[in-house]
Amino acid sequence: MNSREKLKEELLTIIKETKDGFDYDTPETKNIKKLIYDLQEFTLYPNAVYHDKIYGGHWKGEYFNFGSAGGGGAKNQGVGVTTSLITFSMGQLPDIPAVHETTGLEIDPIASIYNFHSFMKIGTNKIDSHHFSYGRFSKKKDQPNKFFVEFDGFEIIPRDNKMSLEDYCSEIGVDDTSKLKVILPKSPRLWSEVLYMDDNMRIQHGQLGGYYILFKTDFPMYSVSHCNGETVK
Repeated sequence: MNSREKLKEELLTIIKETKDGFDYDTPETKNIKKLIYDLQEFTLYPNAVYHDKIYGGHWKGEYFNFGSAGGGGAKNQGVGVTTSLITFSMGQLPDIPAVHETTGLEIDPIASIYNFHSFMKIGTNKIDSHHFSYGRFSKKKDQPNKFFVEFDGFEIIPRDNKMSLEDYCSEIGVDDTSKLKVILPKSPRLWSEVLYMDDNMRIQHGQLGGYYILFKTDFPMYSVSHCNGETVK
């Protein structure tokens, strides 16, 4: 086993126990951060944002630390955190409880789509939901490991595709279906740097301090399918 494989194995072992990302300053999460930067040296794909065939598709997150992006009760936290839906929508979606379960990063290199898809339990009744964050990315030749992203909006829908949006609103405590989707009046611009990437694992560091360890899947890009009018489950 070479140095890269040993570091990766050590990182995967520790995130199984601390994948929720809580308590950023614990010895465990500090060790995760050290391992991330040790592993960066061994990335298989430098100039990551130019390897379209590798990074494209749905990547499932196994470890999250939201950094200051979380705010509102989710700062430096991750999987399992309960806070307001406002926290996960840049202050735009309704002020109701939301439990973050997992997030996938979905990138379409051809269309420059950079979306997040999350599974959440929303409202006091904890209704299983899809949460979509819609964005677009660009590249800069002098920073070939960074995606430069503009976020355009957010949307939530029930995971039960037989539930009407009206019934969904009633279950989660929202009074109008128009409040389930929001387009941002001005798209915030942020960057996300790929610190490490191989054929099945990618580590990204966000501008607001978050760290994300993601794994490539055969899942569809739920956010893109939904925008194309397809039913997602």
